[in-house]
Amino acid sequence: MKIEDYKNDDEVILWRGKPNKNVYIKERIFTPLAIFALIWLIFDVGFLAIIFTNMAGELDFFKYIIIPFMLLHLMPVWVYLGRVIFSVRSYNNTNYMVTDKAIYATSGIFTVNCQRKTFQEVTNVSFHQGIIDKTHNVGDVFIQTGTVSTKNGMKPVGIDIIDIEDFLKVYKLINKTGTDIFSDTMYPNDLRPNTNHGYKTEYINDEEED
Repeated sequence: MKIEDYKNDDEVILWRGKPNKNVYIKERIFTPLAIFALIWLIFDVGFLAIIFTNMAGELDFFKYIIIPFMLLHLMPVWVYLGRVIFSVRSYNNTNYMVTDKAIYATSGIFTVNCQRKTFQEVTNVSFHQGIIDKTHNVGDVFIQTGTVSTKNGMKPVGIDIIDIEDFLKVYKLINKTGTDIFSDTMYPNDLRPNTNHGYKTEYINDEEED
C-alpha cells in the first residue's frame, strides 16, 4: 500500500516525501551502537583466543558450552549488524505525509506500521540537524503529541519525520496548518466579523492604554 491509501477521502495532501536514502543508511551505520558493538566484539574475540590457546586439549568438551554461550553473548553485535543489513528494507517502508487534517508516517522492516496524528493532538513542533544531516543539507522534524511516563521520567511521544531535504518547509507547513485549524476551531470563518481586533494583531497591555 502507498501512504496515500491511509488518508480519508476528504483529506487533501499538502506534502509527502521520504528520507534521503544516503543519510538514512549512514545514520544506521555510524551510531554509538557501532562503537559499543566493536568493543564488545574485540573483547569476545580476545576471550575466545585465550580459551583456544590455553584449553586446546579440552576443547572437544568445552566447545559445546562455550560456542553457544559466545554466540548469545555477541547479541549487541548481531543487533547492530541486523540494523545495518535491514536498513534498506526499513527505508523502503518509511514514508511521510501531511494533509490538511493530519500527519502520517509509515515504518517497519517485515511489516508496515502507520501512525496518524491529527493537528489537534500536536503540542509542539521542532526541527534538528545532526552532523551527517548538515553535510547533506537535510534535517529532522519532531512532532510532539504528548508524553508517557518512564523509569527516567516523562518521555515525549509523537511522529518523527527524519532525514528529509525540505525539513524547513515541512516545519513551517505543520506550524501554519496547525495554527489555522486551531483558529478556525476557536472562531469559525462564518462567525468572524470583517474586522477582528483579536487575531493577527500585536498584543496591547491594558495598562499602557491608560
